[in-house]
Amino acid sequence: MQANRAVLLTILLIPEMLWSQQPSTGSAAREWTSTDGKKLTASYLGIQGESIVLKLANGKVSFVPASRFSVEDNSFIRANRFDYREAWQAWPPSSMAAMPLVPVTGDKSDTTHPGAFIYKTPHFRFISEVNLGTTLMKDLARVFELTYHLHSVSPLGTLAEPENGLFDAKLYGKRESYTTAGGPPDTAGVYLLKEKLFLAPLDLMGVREGSAGWRKDSNYYDLSTIIHELTHMLTHGMLNNLPTWVNEGYAEYISNIPMERNAFMTGDDTIRDGVLDVLIKESDKLSGARKPRVGVLSRADHINFIKSGARPDLFKVESVLTMSDARWATGVNPVPGGIRSFGTPSEDRLRLPRLYRTAHLIIYYFIQIEGEKGVRKIRRFLEVNQKNMSRYHQYLEDFKTYETEMQAFLELPGVTKLDDHQIRYPSNLTPPKPPVAPFTDPDALKMGGIGELLDGETAGVVGARIEAALVKDLGVNFQFRPVP
Repeated sequence: MQANRAVLLTILLIPEMLWSQQPSTGSAAREWTSTDGKKLTASYLGIQGESIVLKLANGKVSFVPASRFSVEDNSFIRANRFDYREAWQAWPPSSMAAMPLVPVTGDKSDTTHPGAFIYKTPHFRFISEVNLGTTLMKDLARVFELTYHLHSVSPLGTLAEPENGLFDAKLYGKRESYTTAGGPPDTAGVYLLKEKLFLAPLDLMGVREGSAGWRKDSNYYDLSTIIHELTHMLTHGMLNNLPTWVNEGYAEYISNIPMERNAFMTGDDTIRDGVLDVLIKESDKLSGARKPRVGVLSRADHINFIKSGARPDLFKVESVLTMSDARWATGVNPVPGGIRSFGTPSEDRLRLPRLYRTAHLIIYYFIQIEGEKGVRKIRRFLEVNQKNMSRYHQYLEDFKTYETEMQAFLELPGVTKLDDHQIRYPSNLTPPKPPVAPFTDPDALKMGGIGELLDGETAGVVGARIEAALVKDLGVNFQFRPVP
């Protein structure tokens, strides 16, 4: 028998976050096998609940429980998991349903936050630093529940699942308490991604303490930041999968849908009015108006603004479409809600507001101007990136298995661990093989689906078309400047 030879092996210690460009979504037809051995050729359309959604050869869409398919088919699903969405036509009538005061219950049994006032609604838990009283709390809770309902029927439909059954929101009566907890200074709200927690300072929301307790200040009560950050909370799964500009643009799109009479106004004209509202309000701030306008503005305000020849500054759409997260944050603190910061504008402080507004209007273009076609592009973008994340999660699981197997291998007789993460082992032993990372480009996770969004065209062509369409649709002669 040949003597064993010593073999050197370098141990792979940490899985690198490596990414690669993925093929376009819209799965081609493949063969599926049921647990009883029957075969079916169909295109994969995604997941809905516990079912796999397939498009049959005759065009029929079928919903089949995943449990009825083979182990191999379910492995394919895990590696290509994304949610099935019906074709988007327009915001449904239910999105404009008025909501009465929602039930709010106090919870004095919750001792996890000493001294705080705990309130609960069907989908949220509020931890308040101060006693807001029943009337104000019900009014605030209605905004949260309305936003939840809006997202349940939204074009992307990416409602997150709270870890403990309810989404947590902390409200602060003192601004210093808010910043100590992690809230960026001079912002009216923030969603902390890692903690999955919404924070808001009451005074910057326009809720102030008076002789009769906490009340809304009608001159400053502005819910747009609250709805913006709630959008981040309710679409938590998007945040890791998509570029910052998409997440922030979508949050701006949602938060600037007008709200009247305890309902969101999701008609095409009213959403367009909401865009004009925010352009006018930002113009007020830039002009140094003592009392910037709040709430829903009048049609006369819109007409006068357009007739004034105002030329709001945006950035070149082409640049934002392909913008990495690092580029988004260059030269500024990437603070969610930064467009609502206070102080004298400088070029540095203007950069982030312009990025937010440009991203907002790009999303507005795809949803409101292109309609179903544009929503389909955004969904495909999201689906490709969800597939990337699914593959990465599978890689992490495989790597944990590899680590366990490698640890057992290191304990075998004749195996010696050396310096520089190498081991020596007899030639009659075979060490476990590390999984191959399916990704090679760090930017591809979030930008992997950009080709789907551009639909085969260049960013320059698509960007120019979006800029022209925005000027025509809104009647505003924007200036599209290069990103500094």
